[in-house]
Amino acid sequence: MFSEMFLPLAVMAASGAGAWLCGKRKKFAAGIGTTGLILGIISWGVLFIKNHENPDSGIIVWAIPILILGLCGAVHSLAYLKGHGEERSNLYYLFYNLTVASMLGVLLVSNPIHFLTLWELMGLASFALVAFDFQSGKTREAAWLYLLVCEAGSLFLILMFLAPDFSVMRFVFGLLGFGLKIGFPLLHIWLPQAHPAAPAPVSALMSGAMIPLGFYGLLKFTLDGCSFYQSAGIVLLALGAVGALGGILFSLPKTNIKELLAYSSIENMGIISMGFGLTLLSINQDSTILYCAMSGALLHIINHAFLKGGLFLGAGIIQKAAHSLDMEDMGGLLKRMPFSGSLFLMNSAGICGLPPFNGFISEFLIYAAALLAVCSGKLLLMICGIIVLIVLALTGGIAAAAFAKLTGAVYLGEPRTEKAAEAKEQSKLMTIPVLVLFLLSNGVTVLVGWGNRDDMPALFFVAVLSTAFVLLSALLFWIRCKALPGKNDVKRGCTWDCGYIAPTARMEYTGSAFVQPITDFCRFLMKPFRKIVPPKGIFAKEASYESETDDPGLARFWNKIFRWVSKLSEKIHVLQSGYLHLYILIATAALILMLIWGLMLPWCGIITGGVK
Repeated sequence: MFSEMFLPLAVMAASGAGAWLCGKRKKFAAGIGTTGLILGIISWGVLFIKNHENPDSGIIVWAIPILILGLCGAVHSLAYLKGHGEERSNLYYLFYNLTVASMLGVLLVSNPIHFLTLWELMGLASFALVAFDFQSGKTREAAWLYLLVCEAGSLFLILMFLAPDFSVMRFVFGLLGFGLKIGFPLLHIWLPQAHPAAPAPVSALMSGAMIPLGFYGLLKFTLDGCSFYQSAGIVLLALGAVGALGGILFSLPKTNIKELLAYSSIENMGIISMGFGLTLLSINQDSTILYCAMSGALLHIINHAFLKGGLFLGAGIIQKAAHSLDMEDMGGLLKRMPFSGSLFLMNSAGICGLPPFNGFISEFLIYAAALLAVCSGKLLLMICGIIVLIVLALTGGIAAAAFAKLTGAVYLGEPRTEKAAEAKEQSKLMTIPVLVLFLLSNGVTVLVGWGNRDDMPALFFVAVLSTAFVLLSALLFWIRCKALPGKNDVKRGCTWDCGYIAPTARMEYTGSAFVQPITDFCRFLMKPFRKIVPPKGIFAKEASYESETDDPGLARFWNKIFRWVSKLSEKIHVLQSGYLHLYILIATAALILMLIWGLMLPWCGIITGGVK
């Protein structure tokens, strides 16, 4: 029975409760929580394979990221929590296990009540994880915003289930409810706030596995069986195009590593949305476009999970080593952390979709679908195909610039602070999960290429080339980091400084300076706030440049709504006067209105029933 797959979820939840009962005994809490989670994940995977012929086995695309990232995040947490709230390990593992269990439970239910219950549990448990470092004011603000988004999403989902099946209203409410989780444009504001606040393993789990669940809900509860595929496809494609371009564009000026990665997640959700949009547009139109677009979108979910999960875990390693997430405080970490740094560099190349790295495979399929749409001869498909091609090309280029900024500012050059100069490789419990995710992402590439060797020989060729290139890069990194320094007496010195006798890290290009030409070109969209102190005199001692770019969705849309609601609340607050007579009057008036409404309903039925 498929229902037996709930038993591992009970094991995860029970182990989380056991960890909580351990109180301040952090080692026991970590041991019980991690062991129970690992056993639950393994047993859930075994039962899933056993029930693979079940009609619901299509959930594998969403289940794989949850299982793998849940496991890797739990192992990573064992070392990450030391010095980052280890004394609250019991609470961490309680909510971490509940989050993973509820995410898997969401995939197993179809009943609206059961689905909403598990969806709400997932939101509340992950809210507790986002608020884990509650001592920080920014963390509390991010957690509060995330909680509001979760509750707003649940409200829209309730309205979705109350709406008629296969109706436009059901699709709109579902788009809002699940779109808040995905991070569609204007609904994305929680992502750049929550990810920098949450612990790194939690960010990896949420970005790689939780936010794609919005697509699962959208496809299952709003689009399955509807009759307006083309209209829904246009909506998803438009939202995806804006999200992909906007997400990666606004990642450029960010200096917080995890904030940049959060905007990158918005971009990748946009790419997935464009893939599903092309899929819906090609239903009953062209089966080849449908196959390529759907395969590309589903594969990108898995690729993004492994690559972005590895990057967030890598950010956790950087934070532990350099005691900061501000890339402007770093530099030169590749010399000090060659193994984890090499993994971070290759994961960055993969997430940019640069050929022939593994992240390119899923985008290659969406590219192929868009090219086929352009060549289809059908006007709507041609226009949408051109839009997808342009957006994918632009996002790929901007993503390369954003991650070149990130990796260059963090790993290259010389350290800008003493903490960066003292950085070193962290525990293997932190680096091995990143390595596993990197290897799995390349393993998926091989499997996809091999599975399509007959239908799409070009994809098989690209997959083989990609895997060979990545493995060769990994080998060269290993030789550079391990073999050469140990076997050769290499003399090291500073690079050529044009005769300047005292080079410092301040002479290096910063990440902000690297992307300044692009941000200046797009300043009409970004509207950056700048504070410049120009150098004065021939031998200037002081000069500075600060640039800050607010999220347009939050600054130009939601903040105005929040202010309006606040003013309205202040006026309504007058009703909370403390006078019992006023409360009785309000309750009486409400009761009279309800009675009038109840008496009018039968008459409304008679009147509307007589109209043909």
